[in-house]
Amino acid sequence: MLKGKTALITGANRGIGEAIARTFAKNGSHLILVARDIESLQKVKESISEVEVDIFSCDISKESEVKALFQKITKISKKLDILVNNAALLQSNLLGMIKKDSIDLLFQTNVYGQIYILQYASRMMKRNGAGSVINMSSIMGVQGGKNSSLYSATKAAVIGLSKSLAKELAPEIRVNVIAPGVVKTELISDLSQELLCEFENETLLKRIATPQEIADVALFLASDMSRFITAEVLNVDGGLCLN
Repeated sequence: MLKGKTALITGANRGIGEAIARTFAKNGSHLILVARDIESLQKVKESISEVEVDIFSCDISKESEVKALFQKITKISKKLDILVNNAALLQSNLLGMIKKDSIDLLFQTNVYGQIYILQYASRMMKRNGAGSVINMSSIMGVQGGKNSSLYSATKAAVIGLSKSLAKELAPEIRVNVIAPGVVKTELISDLSQELLCEFENETLLKRIATPQEIADVALFLASDMSRFITAEVLNVDGGLCLN
């Protein structure tokens, strides 16, 4: 489905990002994988044999590092067909207990980082006259999350950013959003079993998503199967948002 395509995936060293990388590889895409931890990225690269994989260390919250990243990318590839803006941080903060450092950290990574990446990636896509952008938000960005107002705010910002860019970058570049519910990744490893059971009970499908189920949606949005879809937010939450 993605043969001949080049895909850039941030936060590709674990969880959803890693699952998307593996799924894209099975479907023939040349991969450019980005994360802060180069050692874990190397392990992902070594485990993928189907396609060519290039890896780069980058803290996307720092504009200088993103600029340097794309200087390296343009040396190995003159085109970019797919961008998956996946890298993000998650924190739970009670209102009244939110510190400025936390605000800066989450917005710099979850929002500024996506903007930095988008500015450079969209230029590459425009030169080729086509592209598919997939920005990762969260169901918390759609309907908010208890004790997670800061994180929810960053993910809501991603949705507003994406809808605006879909208008700005059309018709050549499509921009869509995936808003996962609760997914079995390291991000939820600190949650109590009681809270996890609560999430399962509140979800219409009575379970938590796997990273692969998010990756399958990303494959759909990256491929020509979704060629007439842009500016959409796909809730992949098992019906959690209805409760």
